[in-house]
Amino acid sequence: MTNIVTRKTVTFINNQTPPTITETTLDLDTCYNSNEIVIEVHAAALNPIDFVVHEFSHPKLTSSTPKGYSRDYSGIIIRKGAEVAPIWDIGDHVNGMFHHVYADQGSLTNYLILDPTKKPAIGHIVENPSTSSSSENGINNNKFVTNAAWPLVFGTAYTALIDQGQIWNNDSRILVIGASTSVSNCFVQIAKNQLHVGTVVGICSSKSAEYNKKMGYDYTVSYDEGDGTISNLRKLMETPEFSGKKFDLIFDSVGNSEFFPVIHEFLKPKCDNSYYLTVVGDVKVTYEAPSLIRMASLSAPLRMYNPWSSFNYKAFFVPPRKDWMDFAARMITLDRFTPQIDSVFKFEEFQDALKRLRSNKAKGKVVISIKE
Repeated sequence: MTNIVTRKTVTFINNQTPPTITETTLDLDTCYNSNEIVIEVHAAALNPIDFVVHEFSHPKLTSSTPKGYSRDYSGIIIRKGAEVAPIWDIGDHVNGMFHHVYADQGSLTNYLILDPTKKPAIGHIVENPSTSSSSENGINNNKFVTNAAWPLVFGTAYTALIDQGQIWNNDSRILVIGASTSVSNCFVQIAKNQLHVGTVVGICSSKSAEYNKKMGYDYTVSYDEGDGTISNLRKLMETPEFSGKKFDLIFDSVGNSEFFPVIHEFLKPKCDNSYYLTVVGDVKVTYEAPSLIRMASLSAPLRMYNPWSSFNYKAFFVPPRKDWMDFAARMITLDRFTPQIDSVFKFEEFQDALKRLRSNKAKGKVVISIKE
């Protein structure tokens, strides 16, 4: 491989500029320091957080330098510094989440440079023979496409299930608001296939109910039928299977506030270490036209830090850690986790990929194949 290459990166300046492909010259022999690796990126996945971060980049609050797009990646290590741990070597196939806020590079690039100790959400790619390659949009869903699809969403789901110290068993009950999201898809696979949670209920549209039951939900509750979510959930909890038993965890992956006035009907007492967790807040974000004002609501932090709250509430972002990367790898090798992919686009078609994710119609991850 020649040491002088053209680096192609999707970047933006602020929320007044669209993401675009920018090209720079990169010397692969001098672009990294002693504790960094260079990854030739083969695939990257999009996440709604990409739109949120872009929308927050007000021209008066952020610099005028290009800012990288996206976080999930997979690829091959092609260079390593002298001080990089021996666990990472040239030729290794890796994937991970490149955690950043307005860095000059994101994962939507053909070359990613990082320090594994500072960007610890990285692991070696593992394969499950039962998840064979398939074709999407004329592009082969190879192991790089598959393994770019899950890091951020899996890490988010893992954090919700593990970080509060809750003990899960066959008697546990979880309610998922937004059962069809990619995060919730990972969530139900972890909960049912690895943690053996007894009952997981998903709230979704009536059209998505069958799909979500196939993914592992024991029950689904429609928000678009009858008298709405609360009424339909009450009916479910009156059945003999529930007998009024409440939930140990309510996990919101879309943005919702309708449960708060009646929270004690559904969530176990605070003393039982029950939680209401959200990765969005009170309001569902419309990604086709995200609103800074709607996303910047103070209701979530006020509720989280209220010392007199009658229930445990937490809003969180996925932390960049290696433990959940290793956890996912173990589940994949044991055939307990299968990343769900909605569609795959070529690098030069990234605008179409963004449009697909913004539509809120994707069932699974939208992935961009970078290395043909």
